[in-house]
Amino acid sequence: MPEFDESIGKQWHEDFQGLMHKARENGCGVDDEFGAQQEIYTKYAENYDNLMNSEVEQYVGFNILANAINEHFADKSFRILDFGCGTGLLGQALHNRNFQNIDGSDCNSGLLKSAGDKGFFKNLYCGRGTANLPTERVYDIICSSGTFFLSRSHPCTEAFPDLIKLIKRGGSLIILTKKSYLDKDYVDWGIVKEMLRKNIIEEVERVYIPGYRKVFEFEKDRLSMAAILHYRVLQ
Repeated sequence: MPEFDESIGKQWHEDFQGLMHKARENGCGVDDEFGAQQEIYTKYAENYDNLMNSEVEQYVGFNILANAINEHFADKSFRILDFGCGTGLLGQALHNRNFQNIDGSDCNSGLLKSAGDKGFFKNLYCGRGTANLPTERVYDIICSSGTFFLSRSHPCTEAFPDLIKLIKRGGSLIILTKKSYLDKDYVDWGIVKEMLRKNIIEEVERVYIPGYRKVFEFEKDRLSMAAILHYRVLQ
C-alpha cells in the first residue's frame, strides 16, 4: 500500500462510510443524501485514489471487474463506458489491459477532473444518471465498479432501461457491487425480471468474489463479498 496520511483516511471513513451506512440502514431523503455525498466526493477528490489504495479501504473491486471483462472480451477496440467512473480507477485498470476506447461518466466534476488528468479517456461526461450521455447505441460494454446499489441516491435497477438503450445489441452491461447490497429494500428487481421476461436482456452470469475491499466494523459480511452481474442486450 502507498504511504498515506492516516488522519485523512480516518476522516474519510467517518464522513463517507458513516453517511452511506446511515443511509442504507435508516434511510434519509434521497436529495439530501445525494447532496451530502457529493460534498464529500468533492472534498476528497484529490486524495480519492490514495484512499482507495490505502489501508482505509483496501479497494480492489476495479481490478476484479477489469479482470473479468478482460477474460470475457478479446476485442480491445470495443467501445466501453465506465459508468460512475469517479477518478477513473476502473478505466485505468481496463486501459492497463489494453482496452483503448474508453469513455467515462460521473456526476461529480471534481472526481472527473482527476479522471481526465489520467489522460486515456476518449470522452468524459458530467451528469447524473444518463444525462449528457450519447443518445444512441454506441457502446459494446457499459461497466461500473462500486457505484450501483450503494444507497438510495446511487444508481439502482431504475437506471438499467436507459443504459440498455446505449448498448449495441449483443453488447454487455457488467456491474460490480457488494453482494449484500443486492438484498436492500430500495433495489427493485422487478424491473430486471420484466426485462428478462421480455427478452430485452439475458443474464450471462452472476459471480461472487470475496475480499473486494476492507471489512468495516459495522458490516455483518465478514468476507467483503463482491457480486459481478453480467447482462447481454438482446433488443
